[in-house]
Amino acid sequence: MTAFASAPSEDRWRGRFLLWAIMAVAAALRLWRLETPSLWFDEALVAMVAKLPCGSIFTRALTEDFHPPGFYLLAKTAMLMGTSNAALRIPELVFGLAGVWFAWKAGREMLSESGGLALAALAAVQPWHILLSRQLRPYSIIFLFSLASLYFLWRALRDGKARDFILAGLSLWPPLLLHFSGMLAAGGAGVAVLGALLVRRVKPGNFILFCIACGLGMALTLPFLSSMFGRESIAGSITRLEALATILKKLNELMFRSAHPGLQTGLSCLAALGFGSLFARPRLLALVSLGWVLPPLMVLAGVRYGSYFNAWHLMFLLPPALLWQAQAARALLGDRLLAWAALALAAAGAWWHLGPDSPRLYEPASYSGNYSGQAREIAGSHTPGTAYVYPESAVSGPLNWYLDQFTDPNPLRAQRLGPEDARARIVVPGTSSPARTISRQPVQAMGPPPFRARITCAPDDFLARVNSLDHVACQPVLENILIATQAGRTGHAEFVFENASETPQDVTVHFGFANGKPGNRFAAMVRFDGEPWAASFESIGPDPRGHDKLTVMRERPYRRLTVRFELFRDGRSAAFTGDDLEAVRFLDFKVEAVPGKIF
Repeated sequence: MTAFASAPSEDRWRGRFLLWAIMAVAAALRLWRLETPSLWFDEALVAMVAKLPCGSIFTRALTEDFHPPGFYLLAKTAMLMGTSNAALRIPELVFGLAGVWFAWKAGREMLSESGGLALAALAAVQPWHILLSRQLRPYSIIFLFSLASLYFLWRALRDGKARDFILAGLSLWPPLLLHFSGMLAAGGAGVAVLGALLVRRVKPGNFILFCIACGLGMALTLPFLSSMFGRESIAGSITRLEALATILKKLNELMFRSAHPGLQTGLSCLAALGFGSLFARPRLLALVSLGWVLPPLMVLAGVRYGSYFNAWHLMFLLPPALLWQAQAARALLGDRLLAWAALALAAAGAWWHLGPDSPRLYEPASYSGNYSGQAREIAGSHTPGTAYVYPESAVSGPLNWYLDQFTDPNPLRAQRLGPEDARARIVVPGTSSPARTISRQPVQAMGPPPFRARITCAPDDFLARVNSLDHVACQPVLENILIATQAGRTGHAEFVFENASETPQDVTVHFGFANGKPGNRFAAMVRFDGEPWAASFESIGPDPRGHDKLTVMRERPYRRLTVRFELFRDGRSAAFTGDDLEAVRFLDFKVEAVPGKIF
């Protein structure tokens, strides 16, 4: 009798040992060198937005962002612990580990004890789940609560308990408040409940409870979603068939992060096998999980979704995919072998991620570049007379994030050149472009009228001919522009022309600019010698104009003509992210001096 009684106890202790072994692997893969990889652009952008006042975060979400404000507010809370890489990523890591644990809890009830271990092991070593548990992005949270909602929805339809319907709806709140893909998850869950109502498997009262619980979360998100739709359509120019092919491709890529198409397809086939096994028995779980997956895919294909699209945007679909894979392993191996297979999978995953795949997860440049190291190098090697040309925002954003923390002033923002600088050292940070030194001519000689000169924002042209600059930088991305480098501070560039003519002149300065965002300022001014400004122009955004001019009729002789341009980036504006500084920009200008009339 004692021997028989001890068997369940031994199974229980074995199950606990295997669970904690899997959790230990999950923790090691997510904690190891958490601080080391530099924030990449999306992470740095989240951090910079999170530094804004709460009111600005909400305003930005309503006017310009493509995400609801929830995750920025969570990141703002995380900043109470610090702004190091690890401190910012701790919440995502905690939710990621919670997702592995909840996979075990849900799997042991939805499948079996061994099935729970298999589902936990799959989540523990899933490459996308590991990566997104180590980044300042909302997707590990979306995974956890999508799995929770799927689990409670299945229980609700199985048992008909009102509590489970409420929990299924409430579990959708985090996905809804953190990312608009939560709307797709909520739609899939809603279709599943509605279908059950139509076949009389759900009481109308429970259907209403689910709708209220889920609908409140949707109501909080709808203002931001409707605002986004008012600014930009998600419909693409592709056909629905092309959209479906793209979606299925991204879903296939979600199975495995590394570029191994055969492995990705194999895991997709394994998931399909698991779904078929569930459809044979127990069919309810198969139908609920299919209802979770199919409606969102149909919606995306139906609207011909063609915007920015990555595999991780489908993170809410990973729980049913892993569930199907766990069921496939259970059908192939049986419950007795499955538990130990789960441990073997965890061990193999630890070897793979900490060994051959470690450069993609645990090195300073793993995510997109070693911006932290590059920022320290810039801070340590900066010398007067250095002009930094801004690369694309995906590079300059993380660099500025780190430099703002490492040094004051930040040399990328506090750029200065003066008439005493006969040479300029041009550096394009974060790229492989070598530094170069150019000769400067801070004072331009004007020939006899008619005189014409055009200066562009191409770095070599601009930096060779500018007399002085402060807190502005050239950014030759898509087009040559000059941008303000620090929000809340006026940047300027001055050009000086030396005139030898004694005759009256009509001087005209033509200039191109863009100032589309509210609160920003662009100004142009002209003066002669040391006199007060003779003419000025000011643009306060939003301003649809792109070109204008200043004309001055000068009767008296002058020796020097000074042209000054000012750019001001309003840090309180909805668009401010700490690096989105292109909203006010200077393009080029032309100076004309023609003989004037003698009165």
